[in-house]
Amino acid sequence: MSSRVKWLLISVFFSAALAGGTAWLVTDWTLHRHGESHAHDHAPTDLHAWMHEHLDITPEQHEKLEPLEMEFEKLRMKLKDELQLADVELAQTIRDPKMNEAAMNAALERLNKAQGALQKATLDHFFVMKRYLRPAQAAKLLEWTHDSLTRD
Repeated sequence: MSSRVKWLLISVFFSAALAGGTAWLVTDWTLHRHGESHAHDHAPTDLHAWMHEHLDITPEQHEKLEPLEMEFEKLRMKLKDELQLADVELAQTIRDPKMNEAAMNAALERLNKAQGALQKATLDHFFVMKRYLRPAQAAKLLEWTHDSLTRD
């Protein structure tokens, strides 16, 4: 294998790892933490606690949102597992001495598909929750989501 191909493969691996890590961080940050701009002298908390603290969730809203949160958490864990498996598959593909471009592209495709599925599920979840919020609550949630996604 030429040194040019090796450098290409190394670049692809690190790019994929960076993309996978970014997808994980965005999802983790969005679901379980809020940015310093929202902290106001208290430690980061998960989205559920943030919603109750900042959105004045009513007992009726809580009753509707709780099953959605539990269902989404199961899906999120499943998708995170798929993302990790795709990362491992790509790493193994790159290390395989018989690796070829088709195998590498298939592993990258699986990784990209897993990242996209996790990001889409996360955003879909926010829009489902938004249906149960008053307009002012929904605006705060979308602002928090936006800030979480664009945070350095």
